[in-house]
Amino acid sequence: MRRTDGLWLSLLWLFACSSAASRADNATVTSAEIVAAGLDVACVDYQVVGGCVWMTCTLLVCEFDISIRAEHRIPEAVVSVYPYAGRGSWVEGNRLVMTTSWAREGGASDEGGARAREQALKFKHADVIGSPAVTGAWSAHVVSSPLLPFCAPQTWPMTPYFISTYDPAWRDPVVETPLTLRHGLARVGKGASTFAGLYPRIGFVNQGHDYKSALTAAIRAMDIVTQDYQPHVYMPLDHYRQTAQGQWPPGRGDEVYYQQLTPTRQSCRKLPDIDDTLYVTDPYRGRLNQARGNAWQVWRRYGCCAPAGEVLIQWF
Repeated sequence: MRRTDGLWLSLLWLFACSSAASRADNATVTSAEIVAAGLDVACVDYQVVGGCVWMTCTLLVCEFDISIRAEHRIPEAVVSVYPYAGRGSWVEGNRLVMTTSWAREGGASDEGGARAREQALKFKHADVIGSPAVTGAWSAHVVSSPLLPFCAPQTWPMTPYFISTYDPAWRDPVVETPLTLRHGLARVGKGASTFAGLYPRIGFVNQGHDYKSALTAAIRAMDIVTQDYQPHVYMPLDHYRQTAQGQWPPGRGDEVYYQQLTPTRQSCRKLPDIDDTLYVTDPYRGRLNQARGNAWQVWRRYGCCAPAGEVLIQWF
């Protein structure tokens, strides 16, 4: 009886482990959950960093006022990376994805092999879509005050900035040949661990580890949308940028922070964040979501002063 009981316990344990792995492998996220993730105080990282001097003049006299200058991050977009077209982990984001004549299907590799095999060359679709959580940033900006200013975001929710199925260059490394030669040493990695080259910025990644290949594709897509005049079909993340006194939106070379949404939610960090050459086991194993892919919410830092006059003359 004891041997039989032990056998049943072993089978139950294996079934539980396989079920948990299956759930993680197919993890999804909804827009409501993305909005909730946008309330992460650690990601917002609100800081009072100085002040602004404003001047208001009439025919006879000029008055000067001081307001607080603050900096904080805003959840601007969601970048999703996944193997099969229209089957990403962000449920509502999939509705913006359509197949095209040159991108009917993706695959775990260029051979379309089973994803269980660790093949060196993988292909990933990538989307960069305005985050629904940015609505909270707009609301905070509307009700902000001189004592607690909140900056105006530059992106709009559910706006497609990059959909890889619409971009033929996402599958063609030749288009980026001049950029690849110019930036040949640019890489995605941490410490001694190199995931892959940043260029060419395409969906094919020479990396057998599924999380590393997914993150490489995500960083490539973000590198495209944070710049102007790239050889891709996309809209810059700052397309709707509005210049205003006392507003300093993120620059195109500013740091991007990623908040993991699938397979589990994590707080914001710069990625990659782990040098896996220092570990005996795989530290990225818990971040695998091979069937539905990975999704991250993208945060960048904004700076602003509360308006307190007609003309901004100095900030400190």
